[in-house]
Amino acid sequence: MSNLIELPGGDGVPPEPNWQTIIGRAADREAAAGYWREIVSEVRGAEKLTVANAHSIKRLVVAYVTFDISAREVLKSGPVIKAKKTGVPTYNPWWTTMSNADSQAKSLEKELCISPRDRGNGAKVTKKTARTTGSARYLRDRG
Repeated sequence: MSNLIELPGGDGVPPEPNWQTIIGRAADREAAAGYWREIVSEVRGAEKLTVANAHSIKRLVVAYVTFDISAREVLKSGPVIKAKKTGVPTYNPWWTTMSNADSQAKSLEKELCISPRDRGNGAKVTKKTARTTGSARYLRDRG
């Protein structure tokens, strides 16, 4: 008999990405892992979690972390800064990045039906149940 190999995600829960290959700063990797757990728990609770959601959840986590990084930088220097060459006030580039991450997160949260308002949208994931036939029950009871 050959050895069976367990595939990650067989229970419907997508495998968590290796944040070390994506995110440089250790504190941001820890935040990403926490966001991943929260999102998976939320989507599972809404009965909408499948392995197919893995990439959407990963993109949402990256949007959250990008927002956090950008927000830190905006809080340091403000939403408007003076341009280096001209000295003219301009939007802080981190402000734009933060705004884009916010937009991405909102879109992905809606797609994953995370907010209470969107939970009613989308179909619930039905778990495949093992169908037992009469003959299988007979053999099981005899064995």
